[in-house]
Amino acid sequence: MNTVRSAWRSLQAELVKAWRPSTVVTMGLLAALSVLSTVLVLALADDPSGGTPGPRPGAGDGPSGFDVTTDQLAAASGIARGFAGGSTFTGLLIFLVVAIAITLEYGQGTLRTLFLREPRRLGWLAGRLVLTLALVTAALIAALVLSVAAAVAVAGVRGIDTSAWWSADGARALATSYRNALLAATCFSVVGTALGVVLRSTAVTLAVGVAWMFPLEHIIANSWTGATRVFPGLVFDAVGQGGLVDASYGSALAVGGAYAAGAVAVAGLALARRDVTS
Repeated sequence: MNTVRSAWRSLQAELVKAWRPSTVVTMGLLAALSVLSTVLVLALADDPSGGTPGPRPGAGDGPSGFDVTTDQLAAASGIARGFAGGSTFTGLLIFLVVAIAITLEYGQGTLRTLFLREPRRLGWLAGRLVLTLALVTAALIAALVLSVAAAVAVAGVRGIDTSAWWSADGARALATSYRNALLAATCFSVVGTALGVVLRSTAVTLAVGVAWMFPLEHIIANSWTGATRVFPGLVFDAVGQGGLVDASYGSALAVGGAYAAGAVAVAGLALARRDVTS
């Protein structure tokens, strides 16, 4: 019960920080990435009827591939293609912001002062995670709305039929894409928090997290298809895209959930056992 009260007080305290301009800027960047992804997907789609070569065999068959045709975009799921296609970029942004925010708490001495007044560290961590996920949830809703608006605008310019978008199937496609994006963002934010708690240095955390989960994992995946089912960054990306050829949605969700749960456990253990000043 004391931990629950501590988590609630931590949530209230962290909520004050959420109104800083940096939070608004971050949410704006996330929305901008979703809009950019949507514009690129619709603007670069091949138009078979216009004589433009279609996509490569097998391309665009995934739920959010950038290599699509205007015929595929005219389907009910086309309304969500752009938003789902940006899940990798939004995941990277969320990871960066969360990791930097946590490590700055150490660098500026905020946590040392905080824990002198509130020694229940796990309660603080729980409140921090809850607020982070609440902000991510709100930011993704705004990003989804702007993505749909951008999709309608670009579809009008390109002459793509959007009548199927406003059906029940279209609504389900949007809901599914939002769910997948939120799950992937949750995994990225939890891992970013855990790395920040364990490593404490902004430079080291970003070097380890970004270098491994983005370029290195993708390089390894070029020669080993199993990497998509094992490495965290690729697994989270598969969740955000609703599954890939080399990683089904169910297996990616299970592995991603295991990574997130492990990250929470490691962060809690490190926060409770290690001295804040070390």
